[in-house]
Amino acid sequence: MNILSINNVSKKFGDLEVLKNITIDVAEGEVIAIIGPSGSGKSTLLRCIIKLVNIDKGSIEIEGKPMVYRDTEGNSIYSSDKDIRVLRKKMGMVFQNFNLFPHKSVLENIIEAPLTVNNAIRKEAESTADKLLAKVGLSDKRNSFPCELSGGQKQRVAIARALAMNPAIMLFDEPTSALDPELTGEVLRVMKALAEERMTMLVVTHEMAFAREVADRVIFMDLGEIIEQGSPKEVFGNPTHPRTKAFLGQILR
Repeated sequence: MNILSINNVSKKFGDLEVLKNITIDVAEGEVIAIIGPSGSGKSTLLRCIIKLVNIDKGSIEIEGKPMVYRDTEGNSIYSSDKDIRVLRKKMGMVFQNFNLFPHKSVLENIIEAPLTVNNAIRKEAESTADKLLAKVGLSDKRNSFPCELSGGQKQRVAIARALAMNPAIMLFDEPTSALDPELTGEVLRVMKALAEERMTMLVVTHEMAFAREVADRVIFMDLGEIIEQGSPKEVFGNPTHPRTKAFLGQILR
């Protein structure tokens, strides 16, 4: 069974159609890198998956259960708020700009959602947070505040925070785009380790080396459409669509 199924999803903002009949099936443990020029709809797609943005057409299922489905007339209907809350818990999202609570410590940032959303016991939430901080190499920053961290450290805390909810799927929206080049590597190493543990991941990224080395599948989007997809070897080594060839020619030269 696919852990995530996106079928013929479309989205407009006013007259601008930012997603056009997007269909993607994601297997458990699969790492998918989504690449393409700015404005191609990549980030909007992730936001639709986790319902930060509502779709106009199509359907989305998580672990076989509908978040949004099509009725007999083809209209897209969202499931109940209760069902959507359950499905959203299965997904963790890491944003470009960290989105940490500035007035809370690293520890408090990580345990906030488990305590308030999952009604976790504080001692257990803190124990999980400590394990995750060790995982991302930040045990010594447990009591620090975001203003005391580098960009790379903030992003690693954001990854730990998302993992604290024990998601089935991790969504990454250009997680290194706000970082200086020397800080990018530390975040990519954490993501690579997650991939090696077979965490299901959808990664919108401009890091072509990561997409080539870590992803099981690469999807190239342009102007709201999936133009080409395949293994990294296929997409990077032998792209078939002229738009893919032109994009990679600019990026990789």
